[in-house]
Amino acid sequence: MKIRIWLLMLVCLLAVPAGRQGLGYWTFPAGAMGSPAPKNESSPVVSEGKYLIDNFESGSLKFPREWWTFDIQKAAAVSNSGFKSGEEKVAAEVGSYSLQLQGPAKNWYVGGCGTYLAKEGQDLSKYNNFVVDVFGNGPGSATLKIELYDDDNNNWQIEQDSAKNYVPIYDDKYVYDIKVDWNGWKRVSIPVADFVDDNPRVGDDIWNPQPTNGSGGLLQLQFICLGATDKAAVNLNLDNIYLATGEK
Repeated sequence: MKIRIWLLMLVCLLAVPAGRQGLGYWTFPAGAMGSPAPKNESSPVVSEGKYLIDNFESGSLKFPREWWTFDIQKAAAVSNSGFKSGEEKVAAEVGSYSLQLQGPAKNWYVGGCGTYLAKEGQDLSKYNNFVVDVFGNGPGSATLKIELYDDDNNNWQIEQDSAKNYVPIYDDKYVYDIKVDWNGWKRVSIPVADFVDDNPRVGDDIWNPQPTNGSGGLLQLQFICLGATDKAAVNLNLDNIYLATGEK
């Protein structure tokens, strides 16, 4: 009986959905789920030079792709009927729904969301740009931190160290920050080479989006929102998130 109780406690500890990661004077939950591949995998949309992660046209964060959320006050698929301004080409391509992220900051941190990307036989190494359409609400909308995790210990999940702010133990985390200070829609295209290894000397410090030697390759994506000040509110929308072989 004691062994069963101990095992239950261990499982609960391992199931913690959000960790903590420090960045400069910010300290905030990293939120890396570290879970195995979902049983009901979404079917990615792959077109010429493009791998679509999500465009939220289902109006849901549960289907066809499942997103987890952590700490943020609002993370939801919302109608784009009230979001028409910005770059004309982008505004015409955002479709009917987008992902809205809103909430107040506490010591700069607001929270965020993430999704699992790895799939059996999926090689994302040919894509060299990360693209996302962002709707801003003027100066101070947010700083959007993008996190990409690759699988360095070949087990298709992210393990975290609870004694060290839940940082990844074996896998690389690459990050890029976007300062959202514009009004309306804008397409942001980021060369993957511009992402920074946020945990040097952990994993192999090499970008490995391909599934080799049992690795899941690029495992998961997360967005973390930070306020323009330590108590500022964040307000932005995301749409048409994809990987591309060039700027699209």
